[in-house]
Amino acid sequence: MRLIASLALGLAALGSTARAAEPRWTGPIAETSASRIFAPAVLAGTREDAALKAAGYVQEEWLLAGEANIYGENPDGSLSVRQAEVPYTTRLVILRPRDRSKFNGVVQLGFNHPQLAGVQWGRIDSHVLRSGSAYALLVIGGDAGTRARSTAQWPVTTPKLFAWYDPARYAAFRWPEDDGIRWDVMGQTAALLRDPGASGPLAGWPVRHVYMSGWSFLGSTIRSWINFGFHERYRRADGSPAIDGYLIGISAGSVPQGHTPLNSTDPEKDRRRDLLRVIDRPVIELTSEMEAITNVNPQRAESDAVAGGHRIYELGGVSHGDSGVAGQVRAVSLQLKARDHPAVEAPVTCSVAETDVPMRDVAQAALVNLNRWVETGQAPPRASRLQVAAGGKDYVRDGFGNPVGGVRAAQLDLPLVRYAEPPADLCGGKIPRRSLRRLPVDPALLRQAYPGGRAEYLAKFRARQAELVAQGWLAAEDARAETATVERYAAAAFPGK
Repeated sequence: MRLIASLALGLAALGSTARAAEPRWTGPIAETSASRIFAPAVLAGTREDAALKAAGYVQEEWLLAGEANIYGENPDGSLSVRQAEVPYTTRLVILRPRDRSKFNGVVQLGFNHPQLAGVQWGRIDSHVLRSGSAYALLVIGGDAGTRARSTAQWPVTTPKLFAWYDPARYAAFRWPEDDGIRWDVMGQTAALLRDPGASGPLAGWPVRHVYMSGWSFLGSTIRSWINFGFHERYRRADGSPAIDGYLIGISAGSVPQGHTPLNSTDPEKDRRRDLLRVIDRPVIELTSEMEAITNVNPQRAESDAVAGGHRIYELGGVSHGDSGVAGQVRAVSLQLKARDHPAVEAPVTCSVAETDVPMRDVAQAALVNLNRWVETGQAPPRASRLQVAAGGKDYVRDGFGNPVGGVRAAQLDLPLVRYAEPPADLCGGKIPRRSLRRLPVDPALLRQAYPGGRAEYLAKFRARQAELVAQGWLAAEDARAETATVERYAAAAFPGK
C-alpha cells in the first residue's frame, strides 16, 4: 500500500495547490574508524551495544531529504501554511533485527531531544529487543531555549551539533532556523516507515504498525502533534492513520511545557486548558509524581475503545529525571564529553541509590498493551490518579512518606524506603536535578510494617509482582529483574533474618 497522505495532501487539505517533492532516503551511511554515527541509540563497546548484538540487531544511519511546511494558526484554531516547501535533510537511526524473518512488523518511532541530541532508547530498549520490533530515532529540530544558549564553538541545540561534530559525515544535513518544519518531517518519516516501498531503511519489510513515543519535551511534542491535527493529516491509501498509537511520557498538559509551539516565530499560546484531542487511535499518558501534581485542569476522560482510546497513568516514587536504569550509558553524553563540551554535566554521586520504582518497566508494558489494544481491542488496565492533598501543593502520603494512589508498583505498595530528593549532604553537597532516591526510614517502621522480617516481606513482594504481571502492568522478564534487585535491598533492610 502506497502512501497518499504526503505533504502534498497536507497542503491540499489547507487549500494550497503546491506540491512538495517526494522525500528521498540516502544510506545506510557507512561507519569507519574515522567516521562514526553521532548521537546513536547505542555506542560501540558499551553494555547496551552488547545487548543489541546478543539480540541479533543492527544499527544503521540514514539521511532523509524532503520539503516541509511551516504552519501558522488561524484565529479559529485551524492551520494555514506560513511558508511552503522548506527544504530539509534530517537524520534517522534505525535499530532492527538483522534477520528480516525475526521482525514482528512493529516500528517504534522516537526522536532526538532538542538539547544535546539526547536519546531515549533506554526507556523502551528491552521491549524492542525481545519483541522483534524496529526502533527509529529521528532528528526533529531544536527549540528556542537551546538555540539561545548555543554558540558557534559550543552548540547546544541539536540541529547545529551534527556539522559541529563531524562536518564531513553530516555535510548534507540541513535544518532551518524555524523548527516549525518538524510536524511534516515527523509525518513524512512516519508514513515512509509505515509503507516502506522499495527504498529506505525498511525497504520491503512487512510493517504492520508504527507507534510514536517520547518523553519530556518529546512527549509534549506528541501532545501538540495530536492537538494541532497532524495525526489526521497523515493517512494511508485506505484512510487509516500512519501512526497507530501513542505513548506520551512525563509531560503534563496543565503546564506550558506540556505543549510544543507550532513554529518558532509566533507568540506562544496558553494551551493549559486544552484537552487532549480525541483521535481514531489510542493514547497512553505516563507521568511521574513531578508532572502529575501540575495536572490541575480537567483531563481527557478514560476510554476503552480503540478509536478515542485513552489512559492516564501517574506513578509515584519516580521523577522527571529518572532514566529507568541506574548507570545507563548515554551515548551522546560520552561523545560530547570526549570533545570537552562544557554542557555535559557530570553525574552527581550520592550515598543513597536511585529510585527502584519501575517507570521504565511500566512504560514497556504499556507499549505491549498499546499494541494489543490496537490489534485485538483489549483495553489496558486502568489506574487511579495520585491523591492530591488539600491545597494542591503535595500528595496524600503513606506512613513511609510516599504518594498514595496512581499506578501501584510493588515497591510503593510494599515500601522499604521513602522516595524523595536527597539532601545535599548525601550527595557531596549537590542535590541531583529532578531525581528521586531511596532514603532510609526508621528501622522501627520496617519492623512494624513487616513483623515477619525478610521472609514475610519477600513473600508479599513476589505475590504482588505476580499480580502485576497478570494484570498487564509488568512484563514477566522485568518483574524477575526487579525482584532480584529488591532481594538485595531486603537483605540490607532485614539483616540476619
